[in-house]
Amino acid sequence: MFTACWLLASLLPAATPDDFLQRVRDKILHSQPFKTDFIQQVFIDEEKILEESGIIIFADRSRVKWQYLNPEAKIFILKDGNYNFYDRENNQLMRGRIGARSEQLIWELLFSDRPGNASSWDAQQRTIRLRLDGEGGVQELKIKVGTDYLPERVEQTAVNEVTTVYLFSNYRSRITLTPGEFDLALPVDVEIIEE
Repeated sequence: MFTACWLLASLLPAATPDDFLQRVRDKILHSQPFKTDFIQQVFIDEEKILEESGIIIFADRSRVKWQYLNPEAKIFILKDGNYNFYDRENNQLMRGRIGARSEQLIWELLFSDRPGNASSWDAQQRTIRLRLDGEGGVQELKIKVGTDYLPERVEQTAVNEVTTVYLFSNYRSRITLTPGEFDLALPVDVEIIEE
């Protein structure tokens, strides 16, 4: 299957990085709502300082839920431009408008069309590289996709040289969403932090 996809890609000399990026976007949109397992790793100077894992539910670009399961339970919900990030262990809820925080959200970066963006495509490695110029500086994004064009590995390097790696596996497409999937049931004594 990989060989067939690679040969198909090599037979499309007129394709541009934007064409391949659009294929990734189209596949994400075609698969929604979907669920995928994730591992998130954070590196400073190539030293891994954090690893977390859990499940993402992607209903559409305006509704995404990151449910962290290990090593601590946390939930990040993006809904209609607002985010809620509940840290269960510290009983804190951070909330606000997406605004500049969209610079950190890989699904937003995948769909970004900001001026000044540059991209390239390595068909053999099935890797898209994006250079995104934003208010917070320049971000480098390297996205490796599977033969199905869904992201498998995303490496995000920010202006502060912190690198975050996301590994995605076990995609479940066209899932049924339960009522209240993007609502939070919070304890009455939760500390609310407005960002």
